[in-house]
Amino acid sequence: MRQIYFLAFIFSFSYGNAQLYIAPSQTGDSYIYLSDRLLYVEDNINLEKNHSPDTEASIYLRKESQLLQGVKSTNNNSGNGWISVFQEGTSNAFDYNYWSLPVSNNISANQFGAVIFQPKTKTRSLPALITNNLEGSANPLKISTRWIYKFSGSSYEDWTYIGNNFDVKPGEGFTMKGVNGSDHNLINGIENNPGNRQRYDFRGLPNDGEIKVQIKNNKSVLVGNPYPSALHLQSFLLENPNSTGIAYFWDSRDNGNSHYLKDYEGGYGSYSPGANAYAPAVFKTYNDGGAETGNSGANGKHIAREYSPIGQAFMLTGKSDGYISFKNSHRRFQKENNLNSEFKNQQRNEFPLLKLNVNFNDLYTRKLLLAFREDSSKEEDWAMDAKIYGMLDNDAGWNIAEALYNIQVRPFRKNDKIPLYINLSEASKLSFSMENIQGFKAKEIFVFDAYLETYNSISENEFTIDLEKGNYSTRFFISFMQEKEYSPLPKENEVDLEITSPEVIIAQNNSLSQLEVKMLQANLKQILLYNLNGQMIFKQNIAAGGKGYKLSTSGIRDAIYIVKVISSENLEFTSKISIKN
Repeated sequence: MRQIYFLAFIFSFSYGNAQLYIAPSQTGDSYIYLSDRLLYVEDNINLEKNHSPDTEASIYLRKESQLLQGVKSTNNNSGNGWISVFQEGTSNAFDYNYWSLPVSNNISANQFGAVIFQPKTKTRSLPALITNNLEGSANPLKISTRWIYKFSGSSYEDWTYIGNNFDVKPGEGFTMKGVNGSDHNLINGIENNPGNRQRYDFRGLPNDGEIKVQIKNNKSVLVGNPYPSALHLQSFLLENPNSTGIAYFWDSRDNGNSHYLKDYEGGYGSYSPGANAYAPAVFKTYNDGGAETGNSGANGKHIAREYSPIGQAFMLTGKSDGYISFKNSHRRFQKENNLNSEFKNQQRNEFPLLKLNVNFNDLYTRKLLLAFREDSSKEEDWAMDAKIYGMLDNDAGWNIAEALYNIQVRPFRKNDKIPLYINLSEASKLSFSMENIQGFKAKEIFVFDAYLETYNSISENEFTIDLEKGNYSTRFFISFMQEKEYSPLPKENEVDLEITSPEVIIAQNNSLSQLEVKMLQANLKQILLYNLNGQMIFKQNIAAGGKGYKLSTSGIRDAIYIVKVISSENLEFTSKISIKN
């Protein structure tokens, strides 16, 4: 038996590139076994199946070994042999994992048991059994086909049942529940299933080259890492403009105990490559039709998502009709935590980051991330700002164009007021608190209440407030400094003046019943006026080149209002005024 325990390259001089060919010899099997190593093959791989059931596969990736291949547009890997790669998922028969296949089935087309195996030794595995029962088992490994689905669309009805007709293409994701019981068989000192993790052996031809999956505008699709190596998710997202550039990951309560939708507790967290940060999910509850009914009071885990491990799947949302492409240039040799199928220690704080918690009625918390980059804007930035994937009835987010985001990336300006959007279907108690700050210093952080004209510090303590049902899109802001006092204009008590920055002056001249706005540097683009309930009173577009503008406020009810000014450079300035006609 011929065994190779190191990196191997077999050169084909006719192509001028490194190719790898592994086939049994006349005297025995031939294979490569790697432990905690990288195998790199520049060109194609050809594998022939070995004779012995103990060493059927041609390449064994063990202890987080991975395979990388050179950049190419097509997958020319061939043969009837296999690569064997281990990966772990949840063992609970009630909990979903979102999977993708790192290999292609080259033996029995569309047969589930021909791809996933139960490890028995370092090199021998048995095909997983399948069952139509609600629950599978760990030993023998038996997987329920009742929970295997794909997704492409915008509603619960768009989940497509796969079952045992396993027509999952490379790059597509699929759902699968775990199994009951345990499997104490030790391989490399780790049990197959100690009762909380299930090891699977994926066998087939390794996927390679560019892999495309169709995506549609405003629709979601379940996709996943299609390679037997880690995927640099940040690069992948930034190089696929047909998606919104944000990846959404399903997370759910540990140790679920029901198959009924009404008992599910889970939700989607958001990864922004522009912020290189992940906002964990708020767990929701559902009815029997899959519609969201509320929240469970729990949050998902904090997980670093820059790299997606072998077999990981996630949701993408389309920005336009077309395709998203996985490429070999997105692949990396990046090991994961041995005890978890997600990377937890790879997060790099490339940009200053603020983490804000908004708690609702002491029941659950919406976690919001704010990152600062000078090449971003205050508007929605592709692959930076992450919309909340499925809002709650009572929810909060960063306010970008009257929509809720749980991740916002914008340039840092000390005197900015950063707007929050709060939507309440019922009267609620809200508590604002800081989780932490990374990469920058702030003397103090406030929640500014434009209605009460108060600055409430959250640097060390919570700020709690009771609010009535409604939408609050112009009342609450995050601020890094309290508003300075400025001298009024010469006409005493006739002009309500606030200078929001060295770039703009906003004044309400009540003696003339007009709002006066003047840009000191850039030109004006748009002026918007809101009441404190978030309702737009008017919107005025400004002709190109104008630096000043006067708007009549005659006929508008006396009250406090919020003015939003947008410059020609898409900078936003928000100020409070008092109209007294």
